[in-house]
Amino acid sequence: MVSKKILPFDFALNKVVWLLTLSDIFTWGLSLVINGFIGLYLAQRFGIDAIQMVGIGTAFFYGARVITQIPIGIISDKIKKDKDDITFLFFGNLLMGVPYLFFPSISSPLMFYFLQFIIGFGGAMNLVNWRKLFAANLQSQKEGLSYATYDSVMSFAMLIFSIFAGVLAGIGKDYFDLVMILVGLLTVSSGLWAILIFFDNKRKSM
Repeated sequence: MVSKKILPFDFALNKVVWLLTLSDIFTWGLSLVINGFIGLYLAQRFGIDAIQMVGIGTAFFYGARVITQIPIGIISDKIKKDKDDITFLFFGNLLMGVPYLFFPSISSPLMFYFLQFIIGFGGAMNLVNWRKLFAANLQSQKEGLSYATYDSVMSFAMLIFSIFAGVLAGIGKDYFDLVMILVGLLTVSSGLWAILIFFDNKRKSM
């Protein structure tokens, strides 16, 4: 009987790993790209050197994570199975995306800091539970392949996002606003990939 295996390695990964990778592309992938543009965006809106504003906003982002990540992790650990992890991931994605929809309406540094805090809170919900789900669904002897595939796909997506965001943002201020709204909508839509994990009855984290 002729073996169907052609390649020396099995490159097939399970569905949950792919869904979590897609979820991350449209949350952290977008976030990491757009963070490189936020200082310029705020400088255009307020006509000032926005370095201090970005620095304080970043502190609010990480402050939210410092405050909320451990309680989220404790709650997540107390609930058996993975439905809570998926639910937290879904709402975390929403909270990471919705604030960007309000970026074109920012009228003061305080509003920016508040939005950054909400993004940080969403990021805490996302990170804790994404990592739990990813680790629980890794296939034996494919851990390295799973992480390498995730990072390669993520890097490629960020390459595309960077070019697209740079071209649109360079056209003018109105298009810069459009970039922020698109980031918000795409990040919110990433919750879909979290929901689809519910319907994979073969997932290891059930």
